[in-house]
Amino acid sequence: MGLSSAVQWWEEWQLRILVLGSLAIQCYLAFFASARKKHIRPLFRFSIWLAYLGGDAIAIYALATLFNRQRKVWYTSEDGSHDLEVLWAPILLMHLGGQINISAYNIEDNELWRRHVVTAVSQVAVALYVFCKSWSPSADRRLLAAAILLFILGVFKCSERPLVLKRNCFNSLVSSFHPSPRAKNINREVELEVYIQEARDFVHRNKQPPTMDSDATLPHMEQLSIPDKLLVDSAYAYTDRLNKLKSLWSLDYEAVYAALRKGLSITFDLIYSKEPQDTDPNREEDVDTDGCSIFLFFSVITLSVVAIILFHISHKQAYRRSDIRVTFSLLYITYLLEISSLVTMIISYSEWHDVVPQDSLTGFLARKRRNTWLMGVAESKPCYSSEDITGLVQGHVRNGWINYINDTESYWKFSDIRGHWTLERNGCEANLGGSIEKPFDESIILWHVATDFCFHHKGASPDSRPARLCREISNYMVHLLFANPEMLIPGSRTTLFTDAYNELEALLKDDDLTLLDEKQVTEKIIEKMGSSEEGAGVTCTPRALAPVGSTSPLSPS
Repeated sequence: MGLSSAVQWWEEWQLRILVLGSLAIQCYLAFFASARKKHIRPLFRFSIWLAYLGGDAIAIYALATLFNRQRKVWYTSEDGSHDLEVLWAPILLMHLGGQINISAYNIEDNELWRRHVVTAVSQVAVALYVFCKSWSPSADRRLLAAAILLFILGVFKCSERPLVLKRNCFNSLVSSFHPSPRAKNINREVELEVYIQEARDFVHRNKQPPTMDSDATLPHMEQLSIPDKLLVDSAYAYTDRLNKLKSLWSLDYEAVYAALRKGLSITFDLIYSKEPQDTDPNREEDVDTDGCSIFLFFSVITLSVVAIILFHISHKQAYRRSDIRVTFSLLYITYLLEISSLVTMIISYSEWHDVVPQDSLTGFLARKRRNTWLMGVAESKPCYSSEDITGLVQGHVRNGWINYINDTESYWKFSDIRGHWTLERNGCEANLGGSIEKPFDESIILWHVATDFCFHHKGASPDSRPARLCREISNYMVHLLFANPEMLIPGSRTTLFTDAYNELEALLKDDDLTLLDEKQVTEKIIEKMGSSEEGAGVTCTPRALAPVGSTSPLSPS
């Protein structure tokens, strides 16, 4: 086949390939977009992102191709199939509306709702122009009725998306939460003291979680699973804090973990999907957008069936067999996708993965020395201790309320503890107190390396549960600093990870680490630093991390 034949073939089949490609992408999103809640491989996550972006691009390109084909006055179709091609335009508008289980991929996508308004208006105008200028007066009236029904659905579905994005943008989320009631007491310290005493009274009367059946635990689980005001930096009133503390206290570790998982899943849907949010007591219901979404869903379910029936009973003898098949595929599969995406979203409604992301400075060094060319796709070994870590944190909170918090001063101290107790118990506060007074991001990287040294130090007991969980928490904090610094505090510096890595790499530049695993690399670093301490030996503290007087991110002083 020559070049001219290939060009001619592409001109003939281009539109069919584009509309079927758009349909295939929507199928992929309908079935797999909800998998973002789970721990999936980076390549799989990348494919979902690519489908999210590519779906819009291909649908817009297909509409532009349809527009150009119908504008050509010399373009004629011997069997009248251009009428069916015009019927594809509203289906492409429905594809632009997207699936119910994914409205945005990143939180920043919600801020682009104005751009989607422009896209929706322009593409609806293109589709209507093509329809009005190109529809044949001799075409079957039943086909015309089907096209009108599909255009109504396409216009509304394409317009729904920017409305949902606007509802989910940050400013809308902030304004949707009910404001905290104003304090009756002008003195906030008095109000805080009242809250602390009421909480202590409840805690000391219920030191052990009460035994409750599933019906009794349900209200407490609902209290913990609703989207949190802290998501938008809005503080709870002290009465709300007391209610949450009572719910947290009344449930066992498993129930608390299940409630928090459900809450994370609901929050994810709140930000990244079209799901109506009409059951959240913390927020004002967006009647317009939610009502539009619910009405549109049932309209698509009913009117699409009518359009399919009308197409079935219309006269199709004048059209190409291939175009008839493409039209049937578009009608049936687009209809089924509306149901499928809702089903997959319901199935994953309360799901949230158990994986705690992990990154380790010494592990990163070991993997890079071993597989330099694979570092672009390498990932740390997954950790499935989310429930155990949640229980550990809950136990820390319970212990604080029972044994430490007595008044306002002790309450604030407990909230600001960053390892002070550990240093006091081991008599190290005088020497190492400065390490926990550093900026938060520096303290994370410093104590992460210290944790690795203690964990892999000869004679340590890394198999003990507390040691394992502490290291997994340390690795998670470093993961946040390295990959998601915005989840820590404003201004967190990812460069600290790079600087610390460069220091360790320079320390081991003369050593062959090709065959060493993470533990062996850590032991090698301890040995090197021990020798630089003028024979003082290796101690399992941050003092061993850097020479005295060092100004590196690994220096504790």
